[in-house]
Amino acid sequence: MKRYLLPLLALAFLPSLLHANGDPVISYSARIRSCNPIPLKVTEVQVVREDLDINVALPFTTVRVAYRLKNNSKKAIHVDYGFPVDFSEIAKGAYGFEGDEISEDLYEVGVADRAVRAVKFQLDGTELPWSRSDEVVKTGETYEDEETGEIVEINRYRLWTYTVLDIPAGETVVMQVDYEILNNWTTPLGALHMSPLSRYFPSAGDFCYDFSPARHWGNGKADTFSCTLHCDGLPKTFFSEESPSLITEAPFVRFNKTTWTCNTANFDFKKAEELRLNFWMDNWTDPSIAYVPWGNPLVDCAIPAAAYSIKVSGAQANYPAANLSDGNLATAWVATGDGVGATIDIDFSKPRRVSDLGFYNGYHKSAALLGANSRVKTLRLEITRADGYRDEPVEIDVSDWDPCFYVLRGEPIARFGDLSLLSITNLDRMLNGRQTGVDPDGLILFDKVPFPSDYVSHIRLTILSVTPGTKYKDLCISDIVVLDGFED
Repeated sequence: MKRYLLPLLALAFLPSLLHANGDPVISYSARIRSCNPIPLKVTEVQVVREDLDINVALPFTTVRVAYRLKNNSKKAIHVDYGFPVDFSEIAKGAYGFEGDEISEDLYEVGVADRAVRAVKFQLDGTELPWSRSDEVVKTGETYEDEETGEIVEINRYRLWTYTVLDIPAGETVVMQVDYEILNNWTTPLGALHMSPLSRYFPSAGDFCYDFSPARHWGNGKADTFSCTLHCDGLPKTFFSEESPSLITEAPFVRFNKTTWTCNTANFDFKKAEELRLNFWMDNWTDPSIAYVPWGNPLVDCAIPAAAYSIKVSGAQANYPAANLSDGNLATAWVATGDGVGATIDIDFSKPRRVSDLGFYNGYHKSAALLGANSRVKTLRLEITRADGYRDEPVEIDVSDWDPCFYVLRGEPIARFGDLSLLSITNLDRMLNGRQTGVDPDGLILFDKVPFPSDYVSHIRLTILSVTPGTKYKDLCISDIVVLDGFED
């Protein structure tokens, strides 16, 4: 007897993360590999027990779910088993992705490659091969806004993965699924929108697990259900009387400050509300405690200054371009004239993967000199890729950005101004490709390119306007840091 079974794991990149249980489907669904499978009830296979172990952490949460599946029939059942990944629109507002339209390339495979990792299917301890679908489908989900009561549409997209299970007649097997999934979280730093560096600045997030699709197994219930939800991996700043909070109708008990447990019989997948864990940072404005999970990105992610050269259109005596890469905030490059129209060119000895460009805007030698001298207000960012492709120039206003609480090169030196971070290759760009134009309906089109081709060979900054100093007209920048914030 051949059946097709698909447990649902959903990932929404910004609104939420949604993960779920098993769901049988009609026979042709797995073969099509480009559509949402149609549910089919498999009454012969009963969920004897589900054991769910979730370790919530930043940036990735680890999930292990084990099902004891009993084949109550007298025939062996062959099951095509699928594992979907959901994600939502992620292109709004990022540099190079301005506008409200979403690329058609969100329907293409690729987004989940970095969002879900360490996927493993096992049957009775034997690892199973698995593959992904050829395309992504749109699910079109909605939710009601609690404050306004309005119905909001979530542009959610789903990518399926497949493996195969064989359950002998009358036998019980253990099917285990392991994976790590990128948590949905927000950052208070608008400058880091969708940058890989955003994992250094988490301020709020959530994790969800949907039980309902498993209702198509057997009688729609698990004879025994057990779940442990660990939050030890979250920074201490996410713990207070209210955070993190768990929302579910399942009979969970808070075992201690970081752990919830649930043990119950006849767990009804049809009636169980999704498990949702919300967590948020209580005091992200305190740099001494807020951003400690992964250290200092300006140190951990810095590309060595020897890998590139910096040239400027002009510099005042004793304030050369070399000061931009010396790691010393007490020195600065000072442009000629008032600085408007000045250029800074960064050339790489060989193309490098670059996520962000940080610069200490102004003269950071002292608070008095920072205010007395001019700082960059707006600039134009131009990027040349490894294959000669030139991004569309982007004009950026850096005069009113949120602060970043890091010191240069890890040295405990005084800092009197804020660090500005420019996104060079954000997650949207890396996953979706380059902008190639706009279709007749106004949708921005993108072209997926091989990853090495998107390495950077040249960056140019052109100063368009300045914030005048209280005493001097000199435009100063103390240092520039080139960053590779991607995880290998």
